[in-house]
Amino acid sequence: MNGITARLGNFWTKPRVRIVFWAALTGLAMGISGLGLPLEDYLRNVRWMSRIQPSSGGIVVIQQDTRTLGELGANDITHGNDADAIRHLFSAGAKRVYFDRSFSTPGSREDDAKFIEVLKANSGKVVLGAAVDSNGQMGNYAGKMPLQAYRDYASTASILVRHRPLNLNVQLPFASGSPNGKIPSISAAIAGIEGGTDELYFPDFSIAVTSYPTLSYIDAIRGQFDPAIVRGKDILVAPTAVSFNDIHSIPGQGVNAPGAYFHAIGADTLKRGMPREYGWFPAFLLVLVLVASGLGRGRVLDIYRFSGLVAVVGAAPFLLDYVGIQVEVIPAFSVALVAVIRMRNLDRVEEAGETNTGSGLPSVQALRNSADVSTRILVALKIRNYGAIIGSFAEHVEAQLAKEIVRRIRISDENVMIYHEGGMFVWLSSIRSSFDLFENLEGLHRIVQNGIQVGGIDVDLSFNCGVDSEFGRALSGRVASAMQAAEEAVRNDELVYQHEAGKHEAQWEISLLTSLDRAIDNGEVWVAYQPKLELKSNRICGAEALVRWTHPERGPIGPDKFIRIAEEFHRIERITRFVINDAVRVAVELERSGYELTMSVNISAQLLRNPGLPGMISEILALHGLSPNRLILEITETDRLDRSSRTFQMLQRLVQSGLRLSIDDFGTGNATIDYLRYLPASEVKIDKTFVSSMEGRKDDLLLVQSIIEMAHSLDRVVVAEGVETAKVLEMLTGMGCDLVQGYYVSRPVPFRDFLDFVSGRRARLIG
Repeated sequence: MNGITARLGNFWTKPRVRIVFWAALTGLAMGISGLGLPLEDYLRNVRWMSRIQPSSGGIVVIQQDTRTLGELGANDITHGNDADAIRHLFSAGAKRVYFDRSFSTPGSREDDAKFIEVLKANSGKVVLGAAVDSNGQMGNYAGKMPLQAYRDYASTASILVRHRPLNLNVQLPFASGSPNGKIPSISAAIAGIEGGTDELYFPDFSIAVTSYPTLSYIDAIRGQFDPAIVRGKDILVAPTAVSFNDIHSIPGQGVNAPGAYFHAIGADTLKRGMPREYGWFPAFLLVLVLVASGLGRGRVLDIYRFSGLVAVVGAAPFLLDYVGIQVEVIPAFSVALVAVIRMRNLDRVEEAGETNTGSGLPSVQALRNSADVSTRILVALKIRNYGAIIGSFAEHVEAQLAKEIVRRIRISDENVMIYHEGGMFVWLSSIRSSFDLFENLEGLHRIVQNGIQVGGIDVDLSFNCGVDSEFGRALSGRVASAMQAAEEAVRNDELVYQHEAGKHEAQWEISLLTSLDRAIDNGEVWVAYQPKLELKSNRICGAEALVRWTHPERGPIGPDKFIRIAEEFHRIERITRFVINDAVRVAVELERSGYELTMSVNISAQLLRNPGLPGMISEILALHGLSPNRLILEITETDRLDRSSRTFQMLQRLVQSGLRLSIDDFGTGNATIDYLRYLPASEVKIDKTFVSSMEGRKDDLLLVQSIIEMAHSLDRVVVAEGVETAKVLEMLTGMGCDLVQGYYVSRPVPFRDFLDFVSGRRARLIG
């Protein structure tokens, strides 16, 4: 059993196996979540546009147009007008008449009597529309039914339409629920097709809207039309006047037309044969098999195979459309795209792992990829001014400099293989004693202090060393420990620093650092949202975006852990970009759902010294189309923030671009009223340590009250963090605090849970 487990473990450690796994997971996520639906709909539209064709001619659209209303001198059609139109249409030989309108309200007594008389005379040949009742059950449920007096002699059909994400496409149901049970959709009724209420289909929008025969309703009312136009045809009565507000974009045709054309095209689609929807899984599975088939040959996917896959997967839907088969391909594209990108990255890494191109020495990456175990001490030597030395020469001298360094290392540590990466030189020492090795490194330091000549110029070198003696571990793990120990030696200004298991958590921190970027790409790093409650209105007015990391093996990793490491190793920009992008995207999605909320994001003090910060934020806002004043940047107060500092100038730039600033953790630092007065922040957040304890500590209560009064005197909005009880909420309300957040309102939750929370709270307020 242990052997099987070991073999499975070894199989999983193969990079190419992991690439196939993550490619498959990406495709599954795209397919299951529906994230690719807008792009899928766009491709459908392209396919429809490429094969525009005429309608069957069996459906005539009678338009209740602006001309009709003008000549009637009315704002709407009466049931008496409908009766006249029906009588003339059937007199001319029309087959059946379908109304894309709801008849849920009565007309005048005289008009209704006339209308019912015509329905009775043509019993079963008129179909009236049933629509959504905005005050009743939503979804695929036609709650607004024609009056019973009309239904005694006329059939009923649903006129419901399902709009796809971003309104890029439309689906129609075969049937809808109603107070009278299941009723057919108007397109299914015209085509004589039965189906369930849980089934949707795509109308074939390659059928041109302009190819349908049409008449003005006023001509039908007066009987002034050629009977040959309607004889033996199904008649679809459509409200087309602008005042009816029923004009829509027709997918794949680039035109706007009344909604009735959805049903006309749908009916023609069904008449030609029931569309067969196979979804996204067949194409996904086909591409996954083709991607995985390259494992045995050492490559998962190259650019040529990827191009072939794109051509096949892209062309197949065009061909299948002609035989009434529809498939979705975006998840399949995702599999191929992830596989080719990650495979090409792996190829580059493996190539880089063989030799350092600058120095010609073996690369440190070769050690990282090594599963070998060695009983030798591993040494990492870091040249502190390596980059400055290389940059000071006009010509390329890295190989010459590396050669001189290697020559000196081998003076007393002969024949060792030395690996190189940037300013780091790593080797397995032939010196067995740690004491002797330390003495040797001190001697090397004295030699190097005498200078090295490169390109005819004397160069001063400064270095620090890290060593690792955990002989039981693989070299792939030890190299990270030795290099981290060298960094610790630089920070502590020590010549040699020895890695010890658990000491300063060097191995743990390196592990986190090296997997952080991958964790962001793989979805292990995500954003939670904690609501901000406005006390005066008792409504959710915003949220704070908080980064989270759920490691697949270690479980949740605290932000205080990986944020500190990210700042220390200058990776905080990547995390911040990820959080801002998600927060802005969520704000836009909330806006589409009817919630105009602000989003707060924490900004590291390190990033405030980055001149590219405003541009990065502007780029993200422009990408998603969010106004800058909806984004609040939370800045932790700092002692050295004066008017002449670069940080203060950066804050001014951010505010001038329309963004809002908030002073986070107020009360824990050295901020004064003068600090509040000149800092361009519109919001102050009282640290949760004072808020959560003010119920039992009078001094904290007075401090919170003082901060609120001080901030209000300077027209700042006050947010209290850490509200965990109803009593604290009541006390803050009495003090005039503006906003609160904390576990009593809600914990930080994933976006979908946040949306449910906001929706449920609004529903309770309305109710």
